[in-house]
Amino acid sequence: MLRVMMLAPFLILLAARVKQLSGANSGEKSKITIPWFAILFIVVAIFNSFHLLPQSVVNMLVTLDTFLLAMAMAALGLTTHVSALKKAGAKPLLMALVLFAWLIVGGGAINYVIQSVIA
Repeated sequence: MLRVMMLAPFLILLAARVKQLSGANSGEKSKITIPWFAILFIVVAIFNSFHLLPQSVVNMLVTLDTFLLAMAMAALGLTTHVSALKKAGAKPLLMALVLFAWLIVGGGAINYVIQSVIA
């Protein structure tokens, strides 16, 4: 959960950095683009911190969230064809495996370090 909570601040910092780099290269002022879902995530997290909704409503929303995530994952699977994977070759699949391992090991390490600092 901590990694998800850090996504919005990371995206804001990343957008500021991209603006800084693009402004330095072009000499023009550029606008920071922040993804709408990052802003909405922060708003919902703040709203939920005030416990304004009954727990039954929160539980229903969490169940709905799980269902919608499962639907999104199913939609990704339905648009993926084995023939396209074969055509792409082994290199993209190997890269996916490396990234998967990195997410597991790196995410676990980050969680371990943060939890040891907090505790």
